[in-house]
Amino acid sequence: MSTFRPDRVKTEKKAARIRILGRPVDCLTRDGAAEKIFRAWERKAFFHVVTANAEMIYRSTRDEVLAAVIEEAELITADGIGVVLASHLLGRPVPERVAGYDLMLECLKLAAGNGIPVYFFGARPEVLPGAIAVASQRFPGLQVVGSRNGYFEENEEEKIARQISMLKPGLLLVALGVPKQEKWISRFRDKLPPCVAIGVGGSFDVLSGKVRRAPGWVQRAGLEWLYRIISEPFRLKRAADLPLFLFSVLVQALKKRF
Repeated sequence: MSTFRPDRVKTEKKAARIRILGRPVDCLTRDGAAEKIFRAWERKAFFHVVTANAEMIYRSTRDEVLAAVIEEAELITADGIGVVLASHLLGRPVPERVAGYDLMLECLKLAAGNGIPVYFFGARPEVLPGAIAVASQRFPGLQVVGSRNGYFEENEEEKIARQISMLKPGLLLVALGVPKQEKWISRFRDKLPPCVAIGVGGSFDVLSGKVRRAPGWVQRAGLEWLYRIISEPFRLKRAADLPLFLFSVLVQALKKRF
């Protein structure tokens, strides 16, 4: 395995965590998160990455299992403008938004450059092959050791975990949706090989080209959530959690102050 690129900021030892509605979030840039992931590969350790947006954090206040999963994860990134705003309200701003899709691409790039085998798990049967094809073309040298779509019965879960373990991927991308993917990784972490496991939601749909991501200027403006609602109106109900999340964070900030 090659050495981590020297232009990366060395953040692993001095990275801090904040608490948003009781859940931990790491104060890291995308480069800092990528460095932690690379170090996990060097240690050959199991490393669960949770890309936490406002919806997930707010949901975890009512879902004890999800709360425990986030708590035990090795890395929790601020995936979403709501989490970034919350960190500012609490006086402990995270350095930047670390979008799950961008982090996935960074991991695929590092995996391809360092001989880390990858397993793709999840998404619809018609989406998965396209996502793998695009990833392989975009990142020459990528070693894809296996894949499995996200349609299976509950009694197949342990068998899938065993199959993944036999293939020994170093990077496991799980696209089963929130919170199913996070709970699945947590439930089978002791049966999986030492690897970096990341819940990537609908990222395979975007990677394959089935779903378009918001333009760059929309992302930079922090309005990707609005673009997704306009593009996929079924998300409107879920987006209602955002103002509730921010209100709850404001209450947390006021309690902390007074």
